[in-house]
Amino acid sequence: MAFPTTGSNTELQAVNQILASVGQAPVTTLTTDETFVLNELSRFTGSISGTTLTTTTADIPVGTYISGPNVATGTSIAVAGVEVSPATDPVTYNYTINISQTVSSQTLTQSVTKSRVESQTNPDVAIALNTLREVSREIQSEGWSFNKEYDYSITPDSNNEVVIPNNMLQIDLNQTYTQNMDRDAINREGKLYDKTAHSFVWTDDKLYVDVIWYFDWTSIPTPIQAFIIAKAATVVSSRIIGDSNQYQMLQQKEALAQATALEYECNQGDYTFFGSPKGKNFYQSYQPFHTLMR
Repeated sequence: MAFPTTGSNTELQAVNQILASVGQAPVTTLTTDETFVLNELSRFTGSISGTTLTTTTADIPVGTYISGPNVATGTSIAVAGVEVSPATDPVTYNYTINISQTVSSQTLTQSVTKSRVESQTNPDVAIALNTLREVSREIQSEGWSFNKEYDYSITPDSNNEVVIPNNMLQIDLNQTYTQNMDRDAINREGKLYDKTAHSFVWTDDKLYVDVIWYFDWTSIPTPIQAFIIAKAATVVSSRIIGDSNQYQMLQQKEALAQATALEYECNQGDYTFFGSPKGKNFYQSYQPFHTLMR
């Protein structure tokens, strides 16, 4: 049976499937509140009348956030400044802002967005979304044909260290290389650490590793998405409903989704019980931790 190799569900659709599984109403958005963390650039003097900011400060970029006494949260520059005519001394500029208000001459702050924190105020939706992401990371950590790569090359940095990116769930030295056989590599403090040498330093020009990657929701194949949704629905049921009958029913659906995911994995993975490493033609003895077992 052929399966599509990429997912079509969005996180919103996935959350709504989870909510439907536990008898909750769907939602139209996953974000109900946003908090902007701003990075201050500079301060200037200005006043606001309606949607017009008047100041002697030139070239404030569109999109820049303005804050200060009595300035509404989220006020930003909507239209670039225009020199007031006739010209004054000092030259005055009028900017159009996105919020109508009145602020007398004050010292204002010019800022840009440093980060944005999204939050969900509906507790059931928040639980469903957080559970979906938890289960997604948990299942992807097992390693599947879509997110596991063998013989992946990485290059140490200028300090001869290997910094492990956040989307790398697991990393291990590829044991088909002689130089790796006496090494024992682990992730420690976000870097690759050799337990045998007791060091973060790697003198190789390149290291060859086996890695498991973490992918965003839309990059996950549909059968794996379905398994994640089914397992997340079971967890959500226990967290917010507590109905044993519903929980058992969802466990049965989870088992079916898991079987479908494993069928997809067997078709895509080209596995063999002869023990030949990926891309190699020699025999490698049976090793239990290499067995497909979930």
